[in-house]
This record gives sequence, structure tokens and C-alpha cells, in this order.
Amino acid sequence: MTGCVFCGAFPTSREHILPSWLREGPGKVNSVPYQKTNIVDPDDTILRAARHKFGEMVVKCVCKPCNNGWMQEMAGDVKEFLLALIIGGDIGVRLDRKMQSDLAAWSFKTNLMYSFLNPKEYHGVIPAADFRFLYQHRRLSTRRMIARTFYMPIPSYDTDEIVAIESSVRKTVNPRGTSGFLRIGHFGIQVCSVRLPGDRRLDPFAEFPNATPLWPPTELWEWPPEEKCTEQEIRGVQFGGIHRPLGTSKRQ
Repeated sequence: MTGCVFCGAFPTSREHILPSWLREGPGKVNSVPYQKTNIVDPDDTILRAARHKFGEMVVKCVCKPCNNGWMQEMAGDVKEFLLALIIGGDIGVRLDRKMQSDLAAWSFKTNLMYSFLNPKEYHGVIPAADFRFLYQHRRLSTRRMIARTFYMPIPSYDTDEIVAIESSVRKTVNPRGTSGFLRIGHFGIQVCSVRLPGDRRLDPFAEFPNATPLWPPTELWEWPPEEKCTEQEIRGVQFGGIHRPLGTSKRQ
């Protein structure tokens, strides 16, 4: 058995991917019973779509000190406002720079954990350097990582059952790295991480309808946006090639 994906210690802890206070939250969240995890190969083909009961999935890839220490603290940092983002609607939230930083870090950590629901051959999609950076700094890299958020509908995929949670991580080619997408209720976040030489940094995303920059942090912004993204727009972000950053530039 390999060690904790963050610190290398023996992974003796079963980590609930979602915090208990979110799994046991108001009926508006618990009334959405299913979560979905997409497994996507490098050419954008969805290999498997796994359905689970909301909030019950656990992974065993971290140690107790990480699980009960900084990872728990990271969940606590977003507790005050995360539920309002998920429910959307009339519940408004104003996010300052610290809140944006905390949200980006927690969302990225959560998608890292969801990736371990995939078959073992897909665990290496996310580089070990991303795990190390989050463990060491408790935030994303301002040079080679970028994130944006989306306000969107909850999909049903042409069935009677809506999907509360959806997670996917895939490789990007130009620039080379990974793109992860996490949807919880009406809140969605995309995080791109790119391998860059030391003299370059990642450029901002291209402009996209109803997307809000999250990382690096910006000025105070309010949630939810005035309009939701369409499901077609979100699928384009996840699998259509318009999800990639503009490119890279020389560091200032």
C-alpha cells in the first residue's frame, strides 16, 4: 500500500470526501440524493459515470494527522459560505480575497480526493507536485494554477434523477497539465494546473459567459451571478476544448 498522498505517512484514515456538516445539511441539499463521478481519458471520452448516494463516498489515501488536521481546517474555512454557493438562488454571498483563496484550495482538495474513486490506472493523472504544493502551502500556486467558478443548473441527464455532484480530471496538451472540474449543486469550479519552466507563468482564462475568476484572488465579488451557465456551455468547458487557459507569458 502506498503512503498518504500528501505527506507520505501510512494512510490509516478513511476520508469522507464531503464534510459531515455538508452531508447532514438542510433538506435543499439532501433532497438531491445522487452524486456522479466522471472518468475521462485524455481524448475526452467519458469512460465511466459512477453514481453514489450523496456525501457517502470515502477514500483511503490519507493519514489521520492530515485528515484530522489541516484538511479538516480547510473544510472549516469554507463552512460559513459554501452551502449558500451550492444552493444558489436568493442566498447571496460576498467573497473577499481570503474567502476566494480558501474556496479554491478546498475545491481543489475535494477534486483530488474524488480522483481516487477512479480505477488505479487513472490515479496518476494529477501530478504528485500538486499534492505536495497543497500540503505545504494550503493554497494553490499563483504562477501555474488558475481557477474560475460557474453558476449552473443541476443536471438530470434525461432521467428523473438529478445529479448533485460531478467530478472530472483530465489531461491538457497545450499547455501541458491537468484540468479538473467539480460541481456541487449550483456551484461549479474549474482548476487548471500546468507544468511550467521557472521563467514563465500561466495567463488568465479567455473570457467566458457567466464565469467568475476565483484564483488568483481578485477584488470582492458577489455570488450568485445574474445568470446561470447553460449545460451546453459547461460541457464545452469540461470536454470541448474551450476550457484551456490562453497560454503562458514571461514572469514579471
